[in-house]
Amino acid sequence: MNALLTNPFKERLRKGEVQIGLWLSSTTAYMAEIAATSGYDWLLIDGEHAPNTIQDLYHQLQAVAPYASQPVIRPVPGRQ
Repeated sequence: MNALLTNPFKERLRKGEVQIGLWLSSTTAYMAEIAATSGYDWLLIDGEHAPNTIQDLYHQLQAVAPYASQPVIRPVPGRQ
């Protein structure tokens, strides 16, 4: 399988591996980047119960992209 199409988070779920993650309710890319460098396997960026806009989510995804933590997005309601 193409490495660009592989989702490490989903692969580890399929294998039943334990993963440690963090639920982010912050709206800043700074906090997302700090969390991404803290050794978590995944980061859930909350758009439903945090005051995130689509633009906030985009900036947070950009901030975590260079790191090993896998981002999971809970979308802003009505904009999935």
